[in-house]
Amino acid sequence: MTQRFTIDPITRLEGHGKIEIFLDDEGNVANTYFQIPELRGFERFCVGRPVEEMPLLTNRICGVCPEAHHMAAAKAVDAVYHVDVPRTGKMLRELLYSAFYVTDHTTHFYALAGPDFVMSGCPSCRTQYPGCHP
Repeated sequence: MTQRFTIDPITRLEGHGKIEIFLDDEGNVANTYFQIPELRGFERFCVGRPVEEMPLLTNRICGVCPEAHHMAAAKAVDAVYHVDVPRTGKMLRELLYSAFYVTDHTTHFYALAGPDFVMSGCPSCRTQYPGCHP
């Protein structure tokens, strides 16, 4: 008999998500699904716009990681025009992305995931005393 575990909604991420895990008769993972049920539609904002505007538009997709979207769009523009970015430009991009890496991990730990670790215990009152509700 196959067992099914569902985590819905997945919290602490930008948007909504759902994970389904299916176990076989021996208890091993047989299949998993990760679903994002929403359509945000940001692609439609970009249709018909000049490619040079993409780094300015795409960095507004996510409030947590705009630098990553900006960098991906800038690299896409480079690819469209077959540009070989000079060493200084590559170093500046690496500096920006390194700063993003630090701030993103800090944000994730202190604002998104950290509260789940610090506020563990009773899910009703979020105290550190697991036996507080009979």
